[in-house]
Amino acid sequence: MSGDVFYKTATWYKLRSKVIASWKAKGLPCPYCNSSIDWTVKRGHIVDHIKNRKQYPELALDPSNLQVVHYACNTRKAAFIENNNRVEIGVDGYPVGW
Repeated sequence: MSGDVFYKTATWYKLRSKVIASWKAKGLPCPYCNSSIDWTVKRGHIVDHIKNRKQYPELALDPSNLQVVHYACNTRKAAFIENNNRVEIGVDGYPVGW
């Protein structure tokens, strides 16, 4: 989401830094693979929204909705969601909720 303006705001950068500092201080592992995070690896980790920002915009800046995960784990999560996110179709043949 490099083109997403949200991730370029000062508010996001400040919150992201606080979340990373907290996880690092507590020594928390990646919640997806449960392996430790190597903080020396540049771009080895990412701050992830637990509940999708597009579906839950009210949680976009909620620290309790953020976690630090390995970049590779986040990539696998995104691929899984993209490949398994099926729209429910109603009996009328149209997507439910449209």
